[in-house]
Amino acid sequence: MASLGVPRGGGGSSLGLLVWLLFLWPQLCETGPARTGGLGDGSGSWGWSPGQRPVLTGCTPGRAFSLVPRLPQVRVLEGRQQLHLQPLVLVSQGTCGHRKMRIIGGMPAPDRKWPWQVSLQINNEHVCGGSLIAPQWVLTAAHCIFGFEEYTVRMGSTLLLPESGMVIPVRDIVCHSFYDVRTLINDIALVLLAHSVNYSAFIQPVCLPEKNFEAETGTRCWVTGWVKVLPEILQETDQILLRHTLCNKKLQAHLGYRRTLVRKGMICGYHEDLKSPCKGDSGGPLVCEFNDTWVQVGIVSWGIACGRSELPIVYTEVSMYKDWIIDHIIKVSSCASAGFLILSLSLVLPLGLLVAL
Repeated sequence: MASLGVPRGGGGSSLGLLVWLLFLWPQLCETGPARTGGLGDGSGSWGWSPGQRPVLTGCTPGRAFSLVPRLPQVRVLEGRQQLHLQPLVLVSQGTCGHRKMRIIGGMPAPDRKWPWQVSLQINNEHVCGGSLIAPQWVLTAAHCIFGFEEYTVRMGSTLLLPESGMVIPVRDIVCHSFYDVRTLINDIALVLLAHSVNYSAFIQPVCLPEKNFEAETGTRCWVTGWVKVLPEILQETDQILLRHTLCNKKLQAHLGYRRTLVRKGMICGYHEDLKSPCKGDSGGPLVCEFNDTWVQVGIVSWGIACGRSELPIVYTEVSMYKDWIIDHIIKVSSCASAGFLILSLSLVLPLGLLVAL
């Protein structure tokens, strides 16, 4: 009988090599360190085949479905009211960030204006927003990911209607393994689509910022999403950016609270006219225009209340996670390419030639 160890030669050994490669390669792809990204490195990854349910590691713990997992209560010193911090439930180069022409107080977004916006769905129902960053990759928030659910992604339309846009199954999801459900640190996840999409006037990737790029306080950017108030039509509103230190002081002063709420790896946004993301906008992109190119600066993460200028919305700061994003896209893409090559060789080449290779 052929050994499953390293083959020595001959037809039986060829079969052993083939079996060894097919069975060992997936295990090798599951291991190996990656460079630090954001506030720590790590990835909890899960995926499934047709008919299989995913086993979740590193994302929101599997539990009764809730779009708004809650953080510890924050007491307002001026009264007895209890407030909650609550989640608002290889990268493209050169051709990203260009467009061919659920937000509180926002306005409907015209077609083609935000072609990277996608809807993360369960059973054809909108769960969270996301952004297309490459032909087969979507960026979203980790708190949008729940165990034992099968996701799809709808894109190419501003309407959440059955006949609008296109729907693509999700093949795998990678969450930051240091995501903290209590504080929403590292609230970021990557979604691998079942197949690549073709770009069009309605489907385009957004650009990612350079590593450690910091947008200045006062920069005016835009956030988009399908808010619960008007869920079928994509909404948009502008936001004025606040660096995390200023944002933290503002929230602490308003709440009379000393604990650090907004940390490194987060950035905030607000609007003078009480416009903001809200429930249903989680995971969606906060984008800024630099030199005629749209760059994703943030991911909608959490807020204490919607539509209040004194209470900014908090976003995951994408630039802090540039290494994490690239590392995991390269890792998954490399493993998939190598696995496909091994399978192709096994189907096409004679066993004797496989040994020679």
